[in-house]
Amino acid sequence: MNFKKTIVIFLPIVLLLMTVVIGMPQGDRNAYLCLLLMGWMVVWWIFEVLPLGITALIPLCYLPLMQIMPIKQVSPFYANPVIYLFLGGFMIARALEKTKLDERIALKILSVTGRSDLGIITGFIISTAFLSMWISNTATTVMMVPIALSVIHFLKQNLPADAHRTLQSMTVVLFLAIAYSANIGGIMTPIGTPPNVVFMGYLDELYTRKIDFWKWSVVTTPVAIVLLAIMLYVLRRIYRFAVPIPPNFKDFIEERIQALGRIDSSQKVTVAVFLLAASLWISKGLIHYLAGSEFLNDTSIAILAGILLFLVPTNFQELTPVLDRKDIAQLPWNIVLLFGGGMALAGALKEVGLIQMITEYFTTLDFVSPYWLIAALAAIALFLTEVMSNVALCVVALPMIMKLGEAQGLDPVIVAMPAALCASFAFSMPISTPPNAIVFGTHTITVKQMLKAGILLNFIALAIVMTLGFSLMKVMID
Repeated sequence: MNFKKTIVIFLPIVLLLMTVVIGMPQGDRNAYLCLLLMGWMVVWWIFEVLPLGITALIPLCYLPLMQIMPIKQVSPFYANPVIYLFLGGFMIARALEKTKLDERIALKILSVTGRSDLGIITGFIISTAFLSMWISNTATTVMMVPIALSVIHFLKQNLPADAHRTLQSMTVVLFLAIAYSANIGGIMTPIGTPPNVVFMGYLDELYTRKIDFWKWSVVTTPVAIVLLAIMLYVLRRIYRFAVPIPPNFKDFIEERIQALGRIDSSQKVTVAVFLLAASLWISKGLIHYLAGSEFLNDTSIAILAGILLFLVPTNFQELTPVLDRKDIAQLPWNIVLLFGGGMALAGALKEVGLIQMITEYFTTLDFVSPYWLIAALAAIALFLTEVMSNVALCVVALPMIMKLGEAQGLDPVIVAMPAALCASFAFSMPISTPPNAIVFGTHTITVKQMLKAGILLNFIALAIVMTLGFSLMKVMID
């Protein structure tokens, strides 16, 4: 263990022990202890001293031990309904991965679009963005990268030597497009990426408000589509290419599809459950209107889908479901715990009055315009997430941003949602997001190449969120 990591691990503990032995600084005891807790958790999240989910458990022992909040008041934060919405999404995602439906979808799209160099990249963008709506951007990228590598290998083997130089530029564009599409695609559904769920959880916890699944998608899907189109245009302008696609490329894709075999019963059940969940999410409002009562919610629909995947048999002789007990261990419980810890931290800050104190302070400030305040907060979130986990950033920052907006007389959704979306748009560095790191690990792109395109796309993403996205938020979300 190096010296810096030793300091990171033990400094919060030493500060806490000094506080207990020497006494509190002047001021409110509980407020000081909660600030110490926040600093402790943020530092450990940034440096990943422990798995993120384990660090998120600290409030469960810290808050009761310091007599700030009793355990019965802390533990419910780890059972917020939005957490279970994401858990249901994890189950659907696991079924898509396990049955290889995600790969089949990607290859089918490529078989349609892969008639030109631009068509191949467009196919990867559509596939990656669509899959990232439902499964994690990391899992999507891990699945798409081997397909992309096999495509590039095929082209190298079947193109004349004088086309290899332009193929190099196409390769850079292809892998950057996969990483960026995985990040962008996640914003299109509430379950697509962790910052969305953190935002939804705080909105429910602090304001008892919910955003319907379909309303979220109506706001974010146009933003994502426009950004994906501009991303492709920018990448092609920066890294120009003109690769002649061999006539047998479609045969190559068809061979990959044939290798997956026929659509089996487990894939059919997964598709049926997926379509059922999506249909209920989209038509929930109409169902309530026709029934005259509200009995469905996004969380219960997600959990119902998850239960069906463990229950509905794909083989009536052996009664084998799509998911089994082994798949439970494959669900990302680390992220589930992380959400709970973030909400517990925010709840403690609210309980001791720190959020109220910050709110009152900002009410004394005179901002030029609420719009520019929101844009500045979104920009800060976007560029901070280049150097730290976007989940950890949102866990700490979003409740503050919401209360800051409230202090200015603004709707917390309008203030915080742009920041939550921009937290997914870290395009500049390999360390910024797992998709960036995965494509960088293929050694097909350099840091300089990612920076050259990524910095420009950061500003473009911010501009789209604060124009198209901001306008849709004001119209769709009340």
